[in-house]
Amino acid sequence: MESRALELLKKLVNTPGPSGFEEQARRVWVEAVRPYCDQHLTDVHGTEIATLRGKSQRTAIMLLGHIDQLGLIVRYIDEKGFLYFAPIGGVDVDTVISQPVRVMGPKGTIPGIVGKIAFHLQDPEDRKKKLQLHELWIDIGATSREEAQEYAPIGTPVAVGEGVTELLNGRIAGRIDNRFGAFVVAEVLRRLHGRREELFPTVHAVASVQEETSGRFTGASTAGYRLMPSAAIAVDVNHSMDIPGADKRRAGDAAMGKGAILTVGVSSSNKLAAAIRKAAEQAGMSIQLEYENGRHGTDADAMPVTRTGIPSVSLGNALRYMHNTVEMADLGDIEAVVDVLEAFLLSISQDVDYTA
Repeated sequence: MESRALELLKKLVNTPGPSGFEEQARRVWVEAVRPYCDQHLTDVHGTEIATLRGKSQRTAIMLLGHIDQLGLIVRYIDEKGFLYFAPIGGVDVDTVISQPVRVMGPKGTIPGIVGKIAFHLQDPEDRKKKLQLHELWIDIGATSREEAQEYAPIGTPVAVGEGVTELLNGRIAGRIDNRFGAFVVAEVLRRLHGRREELFPTVHAVASVQEETSGRFTGASTAGYRLMPSAAIAVDVNHSMDIPGADKRRAGDAAMGKGAILTVGVSSSNKLAAAIRKAAEQAGMSIQLEYENGRHGTDADAMPVTRTGIPSVSLGNALRYMHNTVEMADLGDIEAVVDVLEAFLLSISQDVDYTA
């Protein structure tokens, strides 16, 4: 991955933005796409839409990469200034214990840590129990409730973890879900802008909000309703099954280092999936297949029930340690997703219909 693209990916990953509080990350994304779109708009929830117009007046493809992350939200402050919190999204208690956090309060973002009672101070029976989220707290160094409230009143969002670590063999670690998807749709837009004389469909690049917390997939739903494109592709992560203890009989055989992953199944558009696979094959790229048996767990789930329905699929890469504070991805896989989308969108040379 070229240095410019890697720096954008790092910046997106490093910028805090839990569901409902994506403003900082949204600004980074908009700055990246603005030079490469014909129109930009922000909807009522904060979803960002950047449009690059092709030759067609009818065919439009929407690319969805949700910009929100898992996080925490302050719900109680005790008299000593310790912050107790609720989860934003599917947070596993084991992933936040003793982690650094960024508290996004009214005086700006400040650091803190998630605290728990030391092992030495626990009774033997308590050591065997799994802690619950309400038994943990955030320590920002405050010495009273009044001081803590100045920096983190009730309702303050909190981002867990920080930084990107570059590892061996072109792999990176950080809170990648789903800044990866937001990065990919921005990068695809940039590439297509450079080849726009070849572009037939209009392309809507979308950084959607609240995917991690809303059963309605708020950002995707409103974007789909507004745009009603010919098809939608949700760019999101898949579980990498190449780690110890992963049972491939239960969740398939997707793996890092093997390129893009296309999800097929019950609610996926067979016509759209076939077109993507054909474009990738003609461009000399292989695609891994993942299944869904009625639910993607991505923004694609909102598409079949938006207005009269939008044909959709999910396309992504393999991610190790999903929904952990530190996840791992392969830069080559991320580039492969960009390559597949670019090849597919440039392969469209006439108005298309992906309805069943």
